[in-house]
Amino acid sequence: MAEMPIERGKIREYALATGAVHADYMDDTSAPVPPTFLSTVVFWDDLSRIFDLPETRAGCEAIGVVPDVRRLLSLEQEYEFHGELLHAGETVTTGLRLDSVEQKKGKSGSMALVRFTVTFTDCAGQLRAECHYTSAFLAAVEVPA
Repeated sequence: MAEMPIERGKIREYALATGAVHADYMDDTSAPVPPTFLSTVVFWDDLSRIFDLPETRAGCEAIGVVPDVRRLLSLEQEYEFHGELLHAGETVTTGLRLDSVEQKKGKSGSMALVRFTVTFTDCAGQLRAECHYTSAFLAAVEVPA
């Protein structure tokens, strides 16, 4: 859990970096966040701690995959907003929840799909947004000598 201030300058920088140069993002002192701005949570909260949870490790080990971040792929992020978009000047508190660990078999072997959610709650305790992540740990492949 971390506190994440929504800063006007950072909204502007993010909009410029992603080519989302809508006037609201550039000029408004209480600018709304671009929807994918919440991915900047990684600068405020260590999301990799989800992979150290006993439930994550057990789920991976049950299907024969070692949860090694060197073998981690980020597959998908989906944003869900509850009510009005967040704006510059607000501060949210993040939360982290494991949703599932499941096996998927591919051409190069098994992988563990790890689904988790980051929540964003405002100072009034209202859930304002969620980001649903899907990541995958690839099984180690034995290389013949």
